[in-house]
Amino acid sequence: MKKILFTDGKHPLVGELAKLLEAKGYEVFVNNSDITTKEGVRALLAKAGAPDALVISGYATSRATLDGDDAEAIVSAAEENILSAFQAAKHIGTKMLEEGRGTIIFLSSIFADKPTGGNPAYAISQGALQMFMRELAMYYGNMGLRANMIKLAPIAAEDPVFESDVVSATYDIETKVPTHLRVDAEDALGAILYFLGDYAKNANGTDIKLDGGLLYFYHDRVYPRTKEVDLL
Repeated sequence: MKKILFTDGKHPLVGELAKLLEAKGYEVFVNNSDITTKEGVRALLAKAGAPDALVISGYATSRATLDGDDAEAIVSAAEENILSAFQAAKHIGTKMLEEGRGTIIFLSSIFADKPTGGNPAYAISQGALQMFMRELAMYYGNMGLRANMIKLAPIAAEDPVFESDVVSATYDIETKVPTHLRVDAEDALGAILYFLGDYAKNANGTDIKLDGGLLYFYHDRVYPRTKEVDLL
């Protein structure tokens, strides 16, 4: 039975993802402890053991904005996501290499590429983790441990997390998302299973964007459903 370890249970999709994966026969461990230190992540490793898939799902956020006075809140949240990912990849990743198995998957957001206006701490950390994932892919990939990223949005539970007066209607699926669809746990499940499988043996240092096209649209207008398109 393959084991999947999520590093942070605060992520809004992790709870449902754990249930879906268990229903498919996977052993799932969801961490809810502090792993920003080597002591914390070693304690987690002693409890959970080395997984077949290490899913880095850090979800520290802060509503502090760039024009406010609470710079420490932004730095603290971003630092938590980055440090926990680094400690997990270093210590758990090393154990996975010793046992000759596994893959690292970053459960991230399209806000690694697109500013939020409402939660810069999370966006900053995800942008940094995107480059960290690529560094891991180069370093660990040479030893047989792949690293990739899944970028998700819009997730319904995140509306209040990323709501912004700077970038209006960031998550309005009628005005911002061409597919008019939100991302759910089943979407993330498909990407995780892909990276776990043999079809992804050459996927290393890459990302899958599941955002319905949100990244490329900033307009405040409704995208009507078009049934027929005349291309001539």
